[in-house]
Amino acid sequence: MKRVILCLFLAAALAVCVPATASQFHNMNTGSSTLNEGAPVIPRDPPPPPTPTPTPTPEPPLITQAELQQAVEQAKKDYGAMGIQAAVIQDGEVIAQAASGWAVNGQISMTPRHKMRCASLTKVAVGISAGVLMDQDVITPQDKLSDYWGVTVCNPSYPSTPITVDMLLTHTSTLSDASGSLTALKGSSARQRLAGSGYYGAKPGALSSWTYNNYGFSVLGMTLELAADQVLDDVLGDAILAPMGIDAAFEAGSVDDTGLLCALYQGKSMTRSVATQKGYKCIETPGYRGNFFAGGFTCSAGDMAKLTALLAEDGMYQGQQLLSPETVAFLEQPFGQTPDGFYQCRPLRYRENMYGRDRIYYHTGSSYGFYGLLSYDPDTGDGVVVFTTGASGAKDSYGVYSVCSQVAKAVYG
Repeated sequence: MKRVILCLFLAAALAVCVPATASQFHNMNTGSSTLNEGAPVIPRDPPPPPTPTPTPTPEPPLITQAELQQAVEQAKKDYGAMGIQAAVIQDGEVIAQAASGWAVNGQISMTPRHKMRCASLTKVAVGISAGVLMDQDVITPQDKLSDYWGVTVCNPSYPSTPITVDMLLTHTSTLSDASGSLTALKGSSARQRLAGSGYYGAKPGALSSWTYNNYGFSVLGMTLELAADQVLDDVLGDAILAPMGIDAAFEAGSVDDTGLLCALYQGKSMTRSVATQKGYKCIETPGYRGNFFAGGFTCSAGDMAKLTALLAEDGMYQGQQLLSPETVAFLEQPFGQTPDGFYQCRPLRYRENMYGRDRIYYHTGSSYGFYGLLSYDPDTGDGVVVFTTGASGAKDSYGVYSVCSQVAKAVYG
């Protein structure tokens, strides 16, 4: 009897312990393991939660605000500047600005917002303007000046070699420098010089003919205006300055906020008053005059740093492609090495192993006591812009004004 009871008990137990179906297994375990028919079901622990993607560690600032201010103060002291501004670029953005001294001696303190006539740094603004018109298919670097001036433009010693836009950008046009003559800067007089004997005896476009040429950039600015049928303030303003939020102009009196204009000083002597500069206004006739295309661009160091960042980032600024990468590459393209040791670009300059960096693009500027530098490292996107007035004109071994290079060295490290 006990054996019968035991058998009945075992039969009941076996009836209860049937294998789970595939659907039942799925309900117990959502993993991807294969169900082996007849194997016992062993529920698995739920998978661990995914490892969160770590938040990237922010790149440390190239220089802190306090360090930049200290560098600016020290350069002002060491080189006797009346006023100084500096701006630093990192990752395509202006990350720090500093200022010291006077915008107007003894009356108005210098701030990062004040605007200076930035001398030959203007040529980079003209080069960017040429880049805008290249992107708009208005000009090409190989365009002949004859196409825009209505006269045959060539050096009489080389009548079969037309003068081109690119020759003006690279300082190889062989135009005689007449930038000291206000008459020669008028469009009507420039046309006569271009069609006549306003040249020195060298082959246009040859590296051996390179001579830094302010007048060539006056002619270039007027040529771009004739090509665009638009004044250069509007060409650059519409395409670049307005989208970037920059208040600048080729004539000091044409900036929006003339209350931020700085006086210029040679030592402690004023060379250009604010009142005088307010009188410099854009004449809305394309090609009328070239007075301000070699050195009249007026902005703050921070404004120029934005333009420098645009180049450092291959034409991109805050998500906007304002210049094509191809055009920026053209502006950066070295034409050849000059007797001054740098490589002439269009119109940037280029050196290797400068300020501890493998490569630096830069330009300097000086006039009426202004000394300035714009520069950037194309490999990292770092950059430094320095504006000064009233400082010593001493230069470093690269031909950069020492008051500017001292700040640049502090930034580039």
